[in-house]
Amino acid sequence: MSTIRPMHEDDLDRVSEIDAVAFGAWYRQTYGGESGIPPRTQSNVHSCLVKDPGGCFVAEEAGELAGFIFSRTWGSVGWFGTFAVLPEWQGQGIGKRLVAASLGYLRQWSGRVIGLSTMPESPYNLGLYLNLGFRMRHLTLLLRKSLAGAPERSIELPCWSEASPTTQAGWLADLREAWGRIHPGLDYSKEITVTAQSGQGETVILTEGDEAAGMAVVGLTSGRQGLETRYGNTLVLALDPAHTDTGRFRTLLAGAESMVRVRGPQEILVPVNGRHTWALEHLLSWGYRVERAMLRMVLAGTDRGPTVDDYVNLVRWAG
Repeated sequence: MSTIRPMHEDDLDRVSEIDAVAFGAWYRQTYGGESGIPPRTQSNVHSCLVKDPGGCFVAEEAGELAGFIFSRTWGSVGWFGTFAVLPEWQGQGIGKRLVAASLGYLRQWSGRVIGLSTMPESPYNLGLYLNLGFRMRHLTLLLRKSLAGAPERSIELPCWSEASPTTQAGWLADLREAWGRIHPGLDYSKEITVTAQSGQGETVILTEGDEAAGMAVVGLTSGRQGLETRYGNTLVLALDPAHTDTGRFRTLLAGAESMVRVRGPQEILVPVNGRHTWALEHLLSWGYRVERAMLRMVLAGTDRGPTVDDYVNLVRWAG
C-alpha cells in the first residue's frame, strides 16, 4: 500500500513532473497538438506549498512519488487542488487517500466550508468527487478581455509592493474586516503576501480615504516552464460589501487592467462564479467574454446548499 506523507521542498521537482504527465492527455485533447503540457515552474509549485504547508501531501510507492495534493485555506473557506496521480497508479485508491489527508487538514477549522473546482467535461473527476461526498454548485466562468489598443478607462491604483510595511499592515486589517462581511472568517491575506514574495504578480488596492475597501491580486508570470504569459490572471478580486456599487467595481477592475497593461500582458482573465449574476452581467457589458468554465463542488454539510432540493425536475433547462 502506498504511503501518504507531508510534502517537502525536495519533492517539488518530481511533483511538477507528475503534474505534467497526469494532465498531459487532457492538455492535448483540449488544446490539440502532439506535445504535452509543460511542467510547472519551481516558483509556482513552491508558492502552492508555502501557502499551506501542513495541507500538502505526496503518495509514495516503493520509495517513488506516485501522486500529490495541494490544500489551500482562506480562513473559514478551504479547498484542495491541484491533485494528481500518475496514470500507472490510478484506480488503486491512492487518489482517495490523498483526498482524505487533505480533508483531515481542512477540517481542523470547525465549520469551514470545504470545496474544490474541477473540469466539468471530465466524467472521471465528477464521479470520483460525487462518491467522496462532494455536491455540485454553480459553474465558475473564466472571462477574458483584450487590453490591446487605447484603454477605455485608465486608472492607477496603489500597488501592494510599493507601499510601506506600516501601510500594508493597515490595508490588511481593513481588508480582513471587509472579507469577513463577505463571509465570516474569510481571509485572502496569503494570496496577497505570497504572490508578492514569490514575484509572481501584484495586488492593487482600492482605497476610501485612508482605508482599503477592495483589492485585486493578479498573477503576471506563467506557471509553466518555458511559456511566456499572455495575460494577467486575476487570482482574487473582492470589494467590501459596504462599498460595493457599479462605480467602485469598475474602478477596481480598471485599476487591475491598467496595472496588467503596464506590466506587459495584453489580456486579462477574471473568474466569476455563476451565482454572482450582478458581477457577471457587468463584466460581460464591459467587454469580457467567456473563455472556459470550471465546476465548483462543495463537501456535503459544509455549506447551506441549495435553497430548495426536494423535487425532481430533470430536464436540460430548469428554472
